[in-house]
Amino acid sequence: MLLNVSAIHDQNSRYLEHSKQAQENLEMASSCIDTISDFARIEGFSREDDVAILRLGIRVLNDAGAAASCAHSGYYQPALSMIRDIVEVSFLLDLFQRQPERIAEWRTSSEADRKKKFKPVKIRETLDALDGRQENVRKAAYDFFSGHGTHIDPFMQLVSPDSLTMIGPFANEQIVIGFTFDLTRWLLLATGFFLKAIDISHIKDEGLRSSLTQKKINFTVQLASATARLNRAQIAGSD
Repeated sequence: MLLNVSAIHDQNSRYLEHSKQAQENLEMASSCIDTISDFARIEGFSREDDVAILRLGIRVLNDAGAAASCAHSGYYQPALSMIRDIVEVSFLLDLFQRQPERIAEWRTSSEADRKKKFKPVKIRETLDALDGRQENVRKAAYDFFSGHGTHIDPFMQLVSPDSLTMIGPFANEQIVIGFTFDLTRWLLLATGFFLKAIDISHIKDEGLRSSLTQKKINFTVQLASATARLNRAQIAGSD
């Protein structure tokens, strides 16, 4: 370990433990991870398109774990970069659940064609067009997490006490609790798109297929309830 962050980790843990909203967020995030894990452990997915979706789901799961670990230890910048990756993967999953034929295209394209056809901005524009959306809400989300987590320029946002030029992680109640909202919101979306994109119709075991169908239904109900709660909390926080 390069830096001892045990005290920061403990302090942020206390902040989270004393926040009902943070605990509700983390409980829902854990449900997302459990859901993706349940599907990833199934050996009945053998089609290459299905395996590609499973790999994207596992990437989301790993991103979420890394983000939570970083935020807990006071490393908020890398935590946000992991959420940025979840955002990017969620857009790709959204495209695939709407246009399943593009999964094979994504898998089999040359690197040059894949970068041209499936670069993040192209995917966002495609989804916006499918929605008939004029406002660039996907771009705004992508730009926010890029500016705070990944992209480097002279005006980059440094997540530090009072935005000062300081070294090292730090405990912060507002940031670590706010992080649980961002993580949960995007993890919910990514998991929902993952479940819509993964095709269980080819699973031969009827009992297993029925069980996975029920898991999809149960998560859809959870997604609606959790999204409504997050939206209410956002509105309350803006008052």
